[in-house]
Amino acid sequence: MNRLPSEQVPFEGDGQGFGRSEKVLLTGSVLVSSPWVQDPNIASGVCLIVEHTDKGAVGVFLNRPMVMDPKPLLNFLFEGEVVAAAGTGMSHFNFGGPNNGPILAIHNESALAEGGNDHGVYLSAQVETLRQLAQSSPEHLRWFIGHATWGKSQLEQEIVSENWLLLPAVPQIVFEQEESMWKRALEFYGDSVLASFPGVGKIPSQTAYN
Repeated sequence: MNRLPSEQVPFEGDGQGFGRSEKVLLTGSVLVSSPWVQDPNIASGVCLIVEHTDKGAVGVFLNRPMVMDPKPLLNFLFEGEVVAAAGTGMSHFNFGGPNNGPILAIHNESALAEGGNDHGVYLSAQVETLRQLAQSSPEHLRWFIGHATWGKSQLEQEIVSENWLLLPAVPQIVFEQEESMWKRALEFYGDSVLASFPGVGKIPSQTAYN
């Protein structure tokens, strides 16, 4: 199984000289848009990086819920077959875009994982695996249609410009309800920073973000 990093990897570099030092791969990291970002494409966004190489990055936004009829997806997965048990795990959809396709499932069912980490966050994209997930009822199962892409060094530049905060892919964030995911991720980030200072408590849960 392909592994996603279990812990956050510190980001280093100036966005210009990545060819001069070891590349820091961010596959498996969660990006949280900074509170001051105004770009509507990423504002209040939480995105999981599923691939990061020296050529660019691919991710899926985790908090863009969409209402859709699961029948077209079922027809695609099962090639028009009538499957009585299917659909029990097909009620939670998100648009991972801005780009269309492909279909990806993020879940906590280790037996059906094609990638994942030690925190219990797993990914699947192969049709046969998606069929099995569609017929199952794991505690956490979310379907994503669409993806985001970054060109060479583009994501690194955005991080250096402080458009994104970096977190590990933990269930407390990945499976949070979409409407509260961004604020929860900011709280998680703040808690992790404060935890490095002895005697400092957590950020109060009522902290407001614009």
